[in-house]
Amino acid sequence: MKKGVVIALCVAVLAVGAGGAWWWAGRDRVSSSPAAVAPKTALTPAERAERAERIKQAIAHRRHLWREASYIEIRQAAIDGDLVAQRRLSEAYEDCRAFDGNLKSTMPFLSNLAQSDPNFAPTVSAILKDKRRLCVQAAFDLAKNPAAAEYWLHKSAKSGDVVSEMRYFGRSVPNLSHSQFQYFIDKARETGDPDAIFELSVLLSKLDGRWPDPIQAPAFETGAEQAWIVVACRAGYDCDRGSRLMNLICLNTFSCTKLNFEAYLSELSTDPALRAGLRQLQVLIEGTILKPKAK
Repeated sequence: MKKGVVIALCVAVLAVGAGGAWWWAGRDRVSSSPAAVAPKTALTPAERAERAERIKQAIAHRRHLWREASYIEIRQAAIDGDLVAQRRLSEAYEDCRAFDGNLKSTMPFLSNLAQSDPNFAPTVSAILKDKRRLCVQAAFDLAKNPAAAEYWLHKSAKSGDVVSEMRYFGRSVPNLSHSQFQYFIDKARETGDPDAIFELSVLLSKLDGRWPDPIQAPAFETGAEQAWIVVACRAGYDCDRGSRLMNLICLNTFSCTKLNFEAYLSELSTDPALRAGLRQLQVLIEGTILKPKAK
């Protein structure tokens, strides 16, 4: 597998796939995710401003849950029905389970790197801080219910969180048809949720066959994952140092010194042609595939 694909899928390597596929395309459901706004007609300026404000608030809510909230706060919000908190709790269980499993030998190695190279220290310190913030108390719940990560992801998905739907379904099937993938694109477009845009980058490897629209097809080929991630970052997905994305890149590739994902990409390739191709894919995704449609 090419390194670029590994990077794009790094957020999935800690997860254990949830069993039992189910499909929601025919359901009439409005997500209660704070970012969910599904316009059925062309929006007025006031409606666009309102939608933008809701997305902004949702991004702030997500940032708090991922970067600041204690385990107890996240767990209580999940119990109280916050679908994004339920997804966050699922991720926390996945990460904590990995720290006690396949990443158990990684942290001492990274700690030694941080001591020998100060450039590693900020990211490694942030990972250790998150581990202490979440995993000490999460360990008690995981001991009682080892499948807690799958339980909360399934609960969030069934309740209507778009990103959890995407993740649960993607882990449950070997491939996604074009119509299934288009359904998720439509959801990402309707909600404007940067988390959903990012999740499309993870699902890209599951797409069955070449995309039928020849103009859009380059954005769905192997290697395009990076462009989808950059689009998600620019839409508000947390791609800065200390984010789950950058922490997982550090844990899985030992590239821990960059301030954000785009700086990390610049480290991978200095080829002007590759960079130009990446920019073209970004324009295609933002300007055509994810561009809101007037109805």
